[in-house]
Amino acid sequence: MRLLLTVVLCMFGYSILAQHQLQGVVKNTMGETIANSHIDLSSNCVDTDASGTFIFTDLQSGSYTLKVSAAGYGVYQEKIYLNQSKQITVVLSEEETLETVVIHTAQQKAYNQQKVTQKYLQDNYSNSLAKTLSNVVGLDAITVGSQTAKPMMRGLGFTRLAVTENGIKQEGQQWGADHGLEIDALTTESVEVIKGVGTITHGSDAIAGVIEVNNETIPTDGFKGQYITTAQSVNKSWANALNMSYKKGDHFYKFKTTYTTFADFKVPVDEITYLSTKIPLTNGNMTNTAGNELSVYGQWGYVKDDFQSILSISQFQNKSGFFSGAHGIPSANDAKPDGKERNIGMPYQQVNHAKVTYHAKWLNTHDVWDFKFGFQRNHRQEYSLFHSHYSNQVPPEINPDLELDFKLNTLNAELSYKKDWLLDHTTILGVQSQYQTNDITGYSYLMPEYDRWNLGIFGKHTWNFATNWNLELGARYDVANVKVAGFFDEVLFDYLSQRGTPEDQALQNAQRAVPLSKDFSRGNVAFGVSHQITADWESTLTVASNFRFPTAMELSSNGIHHGAFRHEQGNQNLDVEKGWAFDLSQHFHKNNFKINASAYLYYFTNYIFLKPTGTFSILPHGGQVYKYDQSKAMLTGLEVDAHYQWNKFGFQAQAAYLYNKQISDSGVDYPLPFSTPINGQFNVQYRLNDGSLLQQNQFQVGTKTALQQNRIAQNEEVTSGYTIANAQFSSVLNFKGFKPQIRLQVNNVFNTVYYHHNSFYRALDIPEFGRNIQIFITIPF
Repeated sequence: MRLLLTVVLCMFGYSILAQHQLQGVVKNTMGETIANSHIDLSSNCVDTDASGTFIFTDLQSGSYTLKVSAAGYGVYQEKIYLNQSKQITVVLSEEETLETVVIHTAQQKAYNQQKVTQKYLQDNYSNSLAKTLSNVVGLDAITVGSQTAKPMMRGLGFTRLAVTENGIKQEGQQWGADHGLEIDALTTESVEVIKGVGTITHGSDAIAGVIEVNNETIPTDGFKGQYITTAQSVNKSWANALNMSYKKGDHFYKFKTTYTTFADFKVPVDEITYLSTKIPLTNGNMTNTAGNELSVYGQWGYVKDDFQSILSISQFQNKSGFFSGAHGIPSANDAKPDGKERNIGMPYQQVNHAKVTYHAKWLNTHDVWDFKFGFQRNHRQEYSLFHSHYSNQVPPEINPDLELDFKLNTLNAELSYKKDWLLDHTTILGVQSQYQTNDITGYSYLMPEYDRWNLGIFGKHTWNFATNWNLELGARYDVANVKVAGFFDEVLFDYLSQRGTPEDQALQNAQRAVPLSKDFSRGNVAFGVSHQITADWESTLTVASNFRFPTAMELSSNGIHHGAFRHEQGNQNLDVEKGWAFDLSQHFHKNNFKINASAYLYYFTNYIFLKPTGTFSILPHGGQVYKYDQSKAMLTGLEVDAHYQWNKFGFQAQAAYLYNKQISDSGVDYPLPFSTPINGQFNVQYRLNDGSLLQQNQFQVGTKTALQQNRIAQNEEVTSGYTIANAQFSSVLNFKGFKPQIRLQVNNVFNTVYYHHNSFYRALDIPEFGRNIQIFITIPF
């Protein structure tokens, strides 16, 4: 009866027993206030305003659990007893390393998320954002040379892993293994890696999970800046980055830019073997792998206690060469050095990604309206000296060496509403829409022009139904349409006719794309429950259906894909890819020891994959035809990440295991492509004593290991196991208030020859980098 009375009184915003208030301010260790940090006081929750303050009113006398969290900082938690009103100050420490958090408040998700701070990204910088994140357990990267990489999560990537920036899904040419992620690592402010069930708020393409890039951190008052310079020996790269912010009153501004130049990279072998042909390398030099990269980012923000508005504009450009053989068969002559290690010759790729995002929030005590809008233009070009596959083909009059050209334009919009109810309930409702168009040119043909639109509605409800229990339910429904433009290849038709091919067969093969318009729709549900078993042990279980709409590439491609070394054909009869995902995660943290372990299972009822047809392409130099098909598939695995701090020593151990297979009706099952082998790493850190000049001194040694990957998909090669050693020393120079951070790092200390199974160049027998010395300097101002 008393509980019922309390509920009724709370619903009217009044309780005869409520008489206290708790007021506070959240700061960092530098004494700066932290806006938009999240405060949980048992069943109540608020966010700090622009000045870092918060207040709870109408509180009864009693014991409360206070938990404070903010992006880029560790979680603060303490017990507070109230018998009168109080004012407190909470100080958050910046996260030094990855922090895996299982959160069970009504404001947060019921599944694991790993916060990756800007400091971690800079301390582990590996040329690209995808390679930098590959140090997170369960993540990997498909690499192309020294700079280009795309992320993989639990053996899934491409269009099965969503990447967002400021809440807008990154859209490029995700279907290609040689296409990278056009987001700069040195200007990224923070990242959240969400594994398992990320489909409800992201829809299609989020089967594996979501990599959320956040570049909307609200700066503190005044002017702040950071200059970064880094260089590496393996490709003589030199990167320079500048991050600046200024805030005065309700307005803030940011400007960030990075420019990187890199030469041909080197490998620790003198020859490679491709198709039984030995190709010598001069001093291990990989000719025509040089390039450059430019990123420019500007932002304006307006922040009030009840309203936020942030406009961001960015441009990312990359130009890099392809090693001979990446677009054809490599030869000994093409592999000879040209005497210009920074020269970008044929073939090469050029990518320009422009993006505009706008994010507005309307905030009340228990209500938040959230609006996001984004426009992206991804322009990708591949150049190769004109080479005719048909005797009657002539070079184009304009850009005769432009082999492939894709212009992808994408509009995104999202509106969501979040309501915090009494009794620990939170509801989120939202609608998302996307429109996308792709134009093509070039003397080669791979995929058609297309238009695509998508509309999705979703809802999610979280309930803290007991002190140590949290329940989350979600549902989503999407509809989509893809319109593919037809394309008849007259040059190919004439070529086949001249060779005596029957007219009906020539017509069939010259129709490279059949015009089509396909509608798709799919609903899915998600369930998550988390339980704090003890003060040190938390457990989370998530179960969800998932789906993915077929891409235009899977529906209508028909050409030689140089990036995959095969003739690929689409299948317009493909259905929506769907399945189920299960994730069980455990988090234990006691004193100086913590361990996170996750077991997962994905089951697909109609996984989309490329199936060898057993027939050879009618296209010259086309090889065997691979056609997209569907079958059942399964992926399962285990991830473990453990940390222990003992005096000045810090220990970290990680391990990841993945098993997958495509389940065919014939009973012959094959592993899925790009299957990350069993791998792990072990690192030992030692903090040295501070001196008057050098402070925060730290020395680290570690090893990275991968076992042999002999469970390979068709058209893949067995990859041998390896163990490499790395070493690192970092320090902060303290000179009259001037405190630059310096890091010296040596990767692959013993110059070990090893192969990364998911490397784009693995098919050419090209190993990974040899010994690589890197220096990294950060200068704050």
